[in-house]
Order: sequence, then C-alpha cells, then structure tokens
Amino acid sequence: MSAPRQPFGESWRAWTALGVGVLAISAHSASSVNLSVLMKTILGEFDWTRSQYAAATTVRLVALVLAMPLVGRATDRVGARTMLGAGAAVVGVSLVGMALMHSYGTLLALSVVMGPAQACVGSVAASALVLRLFHRHRALAIGILNGGDNVLNAGVPRASARLLEAAGWRHAVAAMAGVYLVLGLLIRLVLAERDGRAAGDAAQRRGERLPWGDARWWAIIVSYVAIYAWVTSLQLHFHAYQTDLGRSPLLAADLLSTQILVGAIGAPLFGLLAERTSARAALVLVTIGLAIGAGTLWNIESPWALRAWAIGYGLVNSGAVALLALVLEECFGAARIGSLLGGIMFFCMGATLLANQWTAGVFDRDGSYLLAWQAYTVLMTLTLVPVAWLWRRGTPALAPHG
Repeated sequence: MSAPRQPFGESWRAWTALGVGVLAISAHSASSVNLSVLMKTILGEFDWTRSQYAAATTVRLVALVLAMPLVGRATDRVGARTMLGAGAAVVGVSLVGMALMHSYGTLLALSVVMGPAQACVGSVAASALVLRLFHRHRALAIGILNGGDNVLNAGVPRASARLLEAAGWRHAVAAMAGVYLVLGLLIRLVLAERDGRAAGDAAQRRGERLPWGDARWWAIIVSYVAIYAWVTSLQLHFHAYQTDLGRSPLLAADLLSTQILVGAIGAPLFGLLAERTSARAALVLVTIGLAIGAGTLWNIESPWALRAWAIGYGLVNSGAVALLALVLEECFGAARIGSLLGGIMFFCMGATLLANQWTAGVFDRDGSYLLAWQAYTVLMTLTLVPVAWLWRRGTPALAPHG
C-alpha cells in the first residue's frame, strides 16, 4: 500500500527530503559567502593579492567544473544520499585544513580536494532529490529549495563578520567546517539510499545521453553561462566592493544579507509563477531584472538606494537559480535530470571561474570594479536574446507536473 500523500498532496518523505536539500544547498552557498567576507583579512595576513586569491578559487572551481558531469550521472545511478553525504564530509575536512593553513601551497591543495566535494553537495543532487520525490508541486518545491537556502544564508555575512572581529578568520572557517560535518551525518541518517536515483536501467541509459543536437539545450547553456558569470562574480566581490567605497564591513555584510534574505521570497514566487505559466516565461522576467540590477549597481551612491537595490536584486537572483532545474525539466523531462543538471553546470561553473578571475584582474589593474559591472550590464542585456527565443520556441517535450 502506498504511503498517504500529505500535506498539500505530497508525501511526508518528500517534505523531509526537501528540508535536507535546503540544508545541503545552504551549506554549499554559505562557504562561498563566508570566504567572501573573510577574503580581505586573509589576504592581509598572508600578503597575497586578490588575483592570487582568485587563482586559488579558480583551482577549486576547475576541479568542481570537471566533476559536475560525473556528479550528475552518479546521482542518477547511486542516489542523492551518497553524493550529498560524501561531499559534505570531504568539504568539512577540507575547511578544517584551511583553518589551519599557513602557506599558499596548502590553500591550492585544499582547493583541488574541495572542488569535487562541493559539486557533490550542491544543487545537482539536491534538485534531483526534490524533483523525483515531488509530483504535484515540483516547481514550488524547487523554489522552496532555493529560497530556504537564502533564509539560512542571510545571517552568514553578519555572523562571519562578527566572528572575524571576535576570534579571527580561522575560527570563522572552522565554524563552517563544523556545519558541513554535522550535515554529512544528518544526510546519512535521514535520507534513503534510493532517494534521488533514476528509476530503472532504461532511465539510467537515457541519462547518459545529453541532447547536444537540440537548440533548446544550447539556448539554456548560453543563457545560464551569462547568468552565472554575473551573479557569482558579484557574490564573491560584493563585500570587498562596498568596503572599497568606504562603507563599513558590517554595512557591506548587511547589504549582502539583505539580498540573500529577500531571495527566500523570490525563489518560491518564481516557482509559483513557473507552475502557473511556464519556467521559460519566468526566466524572461528574471533576466530583465538581472540586467537592470547590473546596470544600476555601479551608479548607486545612497545607502538607502543600495538597500532598495539589494531587495530587487535578491528577488531576481534567487529566481534565476531556482528556475534552472525547472526549465530543464520543462524541456526534457525529469528522468535524467541529474545528468542534465550536471551537463549544464559544467558550462555554468566554467563561466564562473573565468568571470571571477577576470573580475579580480579588473580590480588589480584599475583599482576599481566599475569596468566589470559595466561589462556585466552589457552581457545580461544580450542574454535576453536566447532567453526570449527559448520562451517563444522552446515548446516543452513533456508536461512537467502531470
């Protein structure tokens, strides 16, 4: 006898898995936010340049990028519990090593180890977990998955800044390590081995073949490469950018927290919009908002205007991340969603590492991020072309919520 579906037409098992997925994605994002707040202090202690720090981040992201397709395929085959749990444990141990490091070589070595582990504990496995357990409200569940991430991470910038002031950056990194290690144990205890796994050998074989000949696939790649280049570069450099302008570290952390917290509303809202219209139509609105956010950031002077910007940007930024899995499911179905997400994230994270390195290089050369923000404004405006094409021509292959 099948388990009763409640509440809201979904099983308790699905809602429990959603909670675990929120914690996993939150931990993944929190590490980047934490290190962003700590960056200038770490550089000051070791006398490294921002380009050197960005290079270490690039090493980690290269390892993450190379692992993404394998993580997606492995999620379809062995399930989300194995991928999420192993990834959380390895990242936790790596962060312990970072808290104890005393050389740039150690940072580079830890970055190589941490990259694949972060790929395991990120959105690929968590999204596959949620999409395969939810039936009636998949879009809303994906929105909650990403919105919950924002709720939990809203306090990370301020907590990191406070811990930095009170105990130093090493304790702040060690605290994040503890979060990952506890998460790994929780995943092992709560999730079932089959959760997030593709159903049946046929689905697994389909998961090995990505739709390289489908124009919709390439439209999604082009769109999200641009989106990830912008939103991740801003996340990594926003705190330093604001303090460079003379604003206090706590104010900069508050602005970062504001946009993250507002995303807790934005992601579910765009999930609901995707349920009622389509994920592709919602993506058009998100891209317009991201283009406006990029264009207005480098013209803002007033702290109150910055807070208003953080609210607007937080809404659309969270929507962009939430809609990726929904757009893929809408166009290609959920049977191979792990492999599809892994393939897309290979390109997205590749764009992230190149964009981060370039953004840091702009600052080191000019002493300002202005040129970078202007370039991202142009990029996000151009991204409206493939996004609009996908909306008009990308007819869904399968009904996503049947």
